[in-house]
Amino acid sequence: MINHLRTLVEATGPSGSEEDVVQLVVNAVRPHADTLDVDAFGNVVVVRRAAHDDARRCIISAHMDEVGFRVYKIGADGFLRLEKLGGFDDRILLAQRVWIRTDSGERLLGIIGSKSAHLLGDNDRSSIVPYAHLYVDIGARSREEVISMGVAIGDPVGFVGSLTELGHQTGRYTAHALDDRAGCAVLLTLLERYEDTPPPVTLILVFSVQEEIGLRGVQALARHLQSDVALALDMTAADDTPEFSSPHLQLGAGPTIKIMDSSTQAHPAIRRGLLAAAEKRGVPVQREVLKGIGTDAGALQYLGQGVPTGAVSVVNRYTHSPVEVLDSRDLVGAVSLLEGFLQDLGNLELGFTSLDEKPSA
Repeated sequence: MINHLRTLVEATGPSGSEEDVVQLVVNAVRPHADTLDVDAFGNVVVVRRAAHDDARRCIISAHMDEVGFRVYKIGADGFLRLEKLGGFDDRILLAQRVWIRTDSGERLLGIIGSKSAHLLGDNDRSSIVPYAHLYVDIGARSREEVISMGVAIGDPVGFVGSLTELGHQTGRYTAHALDDRAGCAVLLTLLERYEDTPPPVTLILVFSVQEEIGLRGVQALARHLQSDVALALDMTAADDTPEFSSPHLQLGAGPTIKIMDSSTQAHPAIRRGLLAAAEKRGVPVQREVLKGIGTDAGALQYLGQGVPTGAVSVVNRYTHSPVEVLDSRDLVGAVSLLEGFLQDLGNLELGFTSLDEKPSA
């Protein structure tokens, strides 16, 4: 799983420009898929069939795109201006290394410039530079030189980085784009578990695009995919660092089971099924209530006439930054949780409530 993640985070794939990630995913899933499709949006849809045609169907979606930018303007002075893709904290953007990916597929190194410390005034030290005022230095002296390098308006821009372990044998790793390449690595590992034996239900794995700019990839799929159950697999924000006095979600305490976020109220049957699968197998989990986040589950819940939907997340520090951090134990726990849920899904009661029971007073 870590090897999958290491490979995936090396690619530059902001929303709408996920081509390199798509190719990596397709190469990884092809040996294990019964069917494989890349749709017009760029979503990769992989089906691994159960042994029986009447088995239930479960969709699990993880997104391939990362937050990033596009080249908005090429100045006469050779500096690039950027437009955002996804949500950023502008405070973290100064002095970051970025890749600019040209139409030829070549990546050029650039730096988001900042004033030298010796030239800062009092106002500079106490203010945040809005992203619209930022510029990227690729070493060019003029617009013509930029164009000669193959850079064009609209080219995708993403953070530079590679997967690196923090400290020594901590099992905690940092990289950009862990959100949600880590979810993709979990799905690849889950699929490999069924290399020799069919899954207990028909498994539809979606590696989606454009999640960071409004769940757009999965919205397109929701119009025609059919399933009995849908899950999103994504990252969620840890609040276990010194800034917070009472953490809700902690690194290394297990994957989270979504209760609610801004896009989804998890279906009670899915919550119950995930919690039961975790308890049965001794997988530590955390309950997630986080209003300031959304996942592909927000679109998947509208499959057909509506489908029981939930989400599993991996806790992530410093989200939407070049230095996101996760704990590999949470990745392992996510695989175990999903595998257990799929094993139990055939017998899981999927009704919103039982009509045989009297409502509580």
